[in-house]
Amino acid sequence: MRPNVIINAYACSPNKGSEPGMGWNWIISISKFCNIHIITEGEWKTEIEESITDLPQGINLTFYYLPVSDKIRNMCWNQGDWRFYYYYHKWQKRALKQAEVICETVSIDIIHQLNMVGYREPGMLWKIKDIPVVWGPIGGFGGIPTPFLKSFSNKEAIKQKIKQAINNIQVYTPYIQKAIKKSDVLIACNSVAKNKLQHFRKDKVLVISEAGSLISSNKNTRNYNFETLKILWIGRNIKSKALSIALETMTELNDLNIELNVLGVDKSEAHLPNEETQNVNFHSWIPHEEVQNFFNSSHLLLFTSLYEATGTVVLESLAKGVPVICHDTCGQGDIIDSMCGVKVPMKSVDYSIQTFSKEIRNLYFNKNLIKSLSDGAYAKAKEFQWENKGKLMNDIYFNLLNKK
Repeated sequence: MRPNVIINAYACSPNKGSEPGMGWNWIISISKFCNIHIITEGEWKTEIEESITDLPQGINLTFYYLPVSDKIRNMCWNQGDWRFYYYYHKWQKRALKQAEVICETVSIDIIHQLNMVGYREPGMLWKIKDIPVVWGPIGGFGGIPTPFLKSFSNKEAIKQKIKQAINNIQVYTPYIQKAIKKSDVLIACNSVAKNKLQHFRKDKVLVISEAGSLISSNKNTRNYNFETLKILWIGRNIKSKALSIALETMTELNDLNIELNVLGVDKSEAHLPNEETQNVNFHSWIPHEEVQNFFNSSHLLLFTSLYEATGTVVLESLAKGVPVICHDTCGQGDIIDSMCGVKVPMKSVDYSIQTFSKEIRNLYFNKNLIKSLSDGAYAKAKEFQWENKGKLMNDIYFNLLNKK
């Protein structure tokens, strides 16, 4: 018998990445095993309704839309705009009322607070009595190590320090502590979040990455007897993504035939270390199909991010058989190992630049190792397939129901 589940997912879209894509992929994966009632904001209502008709499990999905204004939507996607949390909190009150209405007409077995992933707003569905609650994946803990703040402006560095101080305090507020204690199952998105949440729970905190992978049916037949080593960097030009470290790394490799393609950043936005950095190509916004073409023709992904839950691009890269070179931190630090990439300890900006360049130089002269890492990338991606998350969550739900 399929359990009836309410999922609270503010952000949900079949055509987007990041939080909206994460929400959609978790939901459609779980819906293969459960009947789901989804409470979402509705920015992508049209896309959702069109996509449901193409899904075999579409009959198991019922969406409830609670839209907000374009102004609030812009605040949401403008990272760093703290005003959004005021409106998001008000939206969660609406979500609670909607969930209560659903419970009046449907026999709900499980409530799942899915996203946004950050711990600061856990929603209010845990207030509904006598129904087990799952919260997660949960992230937002940790921060950018102090040595890396030297690459920030003084204003930005101070802002980051304040943010990290608030991070360390805010989790102790009664509102968040009640959600932590009232939830029957907590799911951390990475080991950093798990270690923090474990302080407040005697029972085990699970770890499930918020990101997932879709494995291509056909492996790429990229050329490993290359003349030019092609490296990919994908992201927005914000300080936490540390594009500057990638660009500085490339200046250390000017003597080699290496090409870095930067996706998501226009050249006018970037600050090249010097005019000798000739081996970098910039591509601002490009369609998703073209991004896939870049994956198919690249040998490595350079992921320099300093702080996030798990970069969705990391698993997307692995699914394409592209090994990842990254910092040993956050979700990517949990996922990447010596079988599918290279991790660099976070010591300082200079250390990262020198170590990234050393590792890339080593791979440039060791093409067989790149091929081996590519095979390992495919294998690693299979561990994180979206379908596996659906099966895993179904097991978690049934374990909860068996305890009732």
